[in-house]
Amino acid sequence: MKIIRRLLANFVDIFIFITTVVLFFIFIVPLFVPEDGALGMPMAGLVLLVICALNFLLQYPFMAVNQTLGKAMMGLRITSTNDERPLTLGIVLQRELFAKVLTCYLMCAPVLFGREGKHDEVCETEVV
Repeated sequence: MKIIRRLLANFVDIFIFITTVVLFFIFIVPLFVPEDGALGMPMAGLVLLVICALNFLLQYPFMAVNQTLGKAMMGLRITSTNDERPLTLGIVLQRELFAKVLTCYLMCAPVLFGREGKHDEVCETEVV
């Protein structure tokens, strides 16, 4: 049951990110695109930065209490497996943004089989 809740929580988080991207491209980007329709590299970089910032702002209230929006909806919480290192917002941010993107979304098979993902192992966290 926990595996299903974790997967649903990840789907909610991915849905929020995709929705942010789509809404940004529908409503904001057209305001700044020149008449020839070319975004250019500086503008594309700025778009990526703003999308990541918006997603972080949406998730920040939940990350501050060791969750994401998806985990909060599923009644899950991130805890530390290392008693000597308390769980901080920085560790949760590292886990959610960097470690999960590099491991879970690319190699999510361990979670499907009931084992912790590599992002949990690297960040010394677990979901309860």
